[in-house]
Amino acid sequence: MLRCLVVCFITISMFASKDAYQKSSKPVFFKRFECVGQPIPSVRLVKCNLDSPRHGPQVINIVANVEQPLQKLYVSTNIYVKNRQSLIIVYGTTFEYCEFLMRNESRSNNPVAVLIYNYAKHNFPQVLKPCPIVGCFNVSGLVVDKNLIPPFITPGGYFASQRFHNKRNETVFHYETEFSVATPSIFNKTMSLFTL
Repeated sequence: MLRCLVVCFITISMFASKDAYQKSSKPVFFKRFECVGQPIPSVRLVKCNLDSPRHGPQVINIVANVEQPLQKLYVSTNIYVKNRQSLIIVYGTTFEYCEFLMRNESRSNNPVAVLIYNYAKHNFPQVLKPCPIVGCFNVSGLVVDKNLIPPFITPGGYFASQRFHNKRNETVFHYETEFSVATPSIFNKTMSLFTL
């Protein structure tokens, strides 16, 4: 009888721990998310944080107000895989956002820019505004889930940096993040990010 109880207890604990693991496992987990540096005076950063509640999904909150129109906005994006003490670049690019929106031929010259634009269009379309860039940019309550895994990313640890700057190379907005991925990106299956 005692053996039967022990076997039943072990079996129940195995299923319970498996169920608890499935509930707690996350496809992507942000270890760090922070805004870097001071934006130019015409940009007011209202909020920039990562909420990590104990029993719930992580949430990113970014609110920035561009008070004077920006005729040109450059976007620099780099994603690195963390390998022990070094960072190895996966992909990166810099492109001029307004030119990218206006000219179709510039899109074919920079496939990584197309990838980044479509990723933004899928996850936070409210920030893709026409030029000149002005107004409030609000990405509050963005839940960290499998949709935020960048394209061509496989399971592992990563570092990413995205910087927006004007033609004088003055920072408009800059953030860095460290994250770990447990499942491949959903975009790897569809490759839908290459089409506009």
